[in-house]
Amino acid sequence: MKKEMLGVMLDVSRNGVMKLDELKKFVGFLAAFGYNSVLLYMEDTYEIEDEPYFGYLRGGYTIAELKELDAYCVEIGIELIPCIQTLAHLERIFRWKRFQKIRDVDNILLISEEETYELIDKMFASVSQAFTSRKINIGMDEAHMVGLGKYLDKYGYRDRFSLFNEHLKRVLAIAEKYAFKPMMWSDMFFRLVNGDYYYAPTKDRFAQMTQEVADAVPTGVDLVYWDYYNYETKFVTNMLKQHMLFKNKTIFAGGAWTWKGFVPDNKFSLRMTLPAIVECKKSCVNNMFVTLWADDGKECSFYAVLPSLFRIAKE
Repeated sequence: MKKEMLGVMLDVSRNGVMKLDELKKFVGFLAAFGYNSVLLYMEDTYEIEDEPYFGYLRGGYTIAELKELDAYCVEIGIELIPCIQTLAHLERIFRWKRFQKIRDVDNILLISEEETYELIDKMFASVSQAFTSRKINIGMDEAHMVGLGKYLDKYGYRDRFSLFNEHLKRVLAIAEKYAFKPMMWSDMFFRLVNGDYYYAPTKDRFAQMTQEVADAVPTGVDLVYWDYYNYETKFVTNMLKQHMLFKNKTIFAGGAWTWKGFVPDNKFSLRMTLPAIVECKKSCVNNMFVTLWADDGKECSFYAVLPSLFRIAKE
């Protein structure tokens, strides 16, 4: 089956922001392997005009640098796709007083606060200038405590799925304003249904999605099923089956393991990802990418998983 999107996601937010020349070099390898997309994961490592504390001293990219990288990618046949965060995983910005008013709890933005959406609008405006692709990953993953911090104090308890969905709709409206076609990680829908579990509440019970919840999800966003752990195909088969309940297109994200210390795990990367690709083909999921996370300071070089990336591209 021909893959519509065969991509690699590069995490440039964890104290390992690749310099522009190094990015071009790495993207060149990916193009030679046969990838057609590169997703650039940036939590706060991109410039937002009039927001000097967004990404302050984090080594992020200017709009001009991103434009240069985007032009290079177009030249070699790669679609460069921005990946931003519009709910959680924004702990670094909350070190600054400027953003405390829009903090719910931990690393999560405060839903329903107008200043939250003003900042998100600025995020979209910034990447809209820098990227020619109209695809964008809006994050929305692992917001475990959403609605249970400042939101709870200010507005009281609300059903967290309806709260999450309300926020999603507002973010999608902003994306539409800038003509973006968004994708998002799908885990929060499953966590809110399965008691904060994504794949399986127990080793003997698969995660389930209800049709009621699936029908309530806005259709203007693609859902990314990410799985870096389940090498038993029964889990992958179930998760793909559950994703089929949504009206949204499903994208699969596997992982090339760069986030467990200094040494890569190419063996496990292939053990998990190659069978998952087979299951994706059976389910007619023909959009996928491979994540290169940089948790805890990017100790592992991305170059160390080039063997895995080459093998996955040939599957």
